[in-house]
Amino acid sequence: MTWEEEDYGDERKSKSQRKREMHALQALGETLCALGAERIRSLDLPPALAEAALFSKTLTAHEARRRHMQYMGRLVREHMGDPDGEEVAALRRALDDMDHRKRAEDGAFHQAEAWRDQLVAGNLDLVEDIAALHPDLDRQHVLTLARNAAREAAKAKPPKASRALFRYLRDLG
Repeated sequence: MTWEEEDYGDERKSKSQRKREMHALQALGETLCALGAERIRSLDLPPALAEAALFSKTLTAHEARRRHMQYMGRLVREHMGDPDGEEVAALRRALDDMDHRKRAEDGAFHQAEAWRDQLVAGNLDLVEDIAALHPDLDRQHVLTLARNAAREAAKAKPPKASRALFRYLRDLG
């Protein structure tokens, strides 16, 4: 064992490792900036970090955004500590949970669109499949909305019933 290993132990990191960690924290800051304002506010962030993430929404110039992203990386390092620390891990888990919820919401949205399109096209047997997934489904209401939406589409009228059908199907899940 050399004197360097004795003094620093396992805590000594290479310059490359430190740079990778800095880039990872900057990427975390960029992820925060990409979130919507409500999602940023919903996270338990230090005030300076939340304020900087919200401020990033106002920047339009490329160079200003680039510098701000570097600043975000510095703020994350200062306020969240070690890249492998508990605070950073908790923030990453919160962001992952948000991402999973968003994907689930998007999936439900697309499923409701697909069901609406199939019902309007005349696939009324689909009502039973939907009822198997959602026992509280009002079959008669769905059939009425689908029939009205098909009539509107045939007459090239505004899709009032189609929208109502979509809202009903979306709100099931």
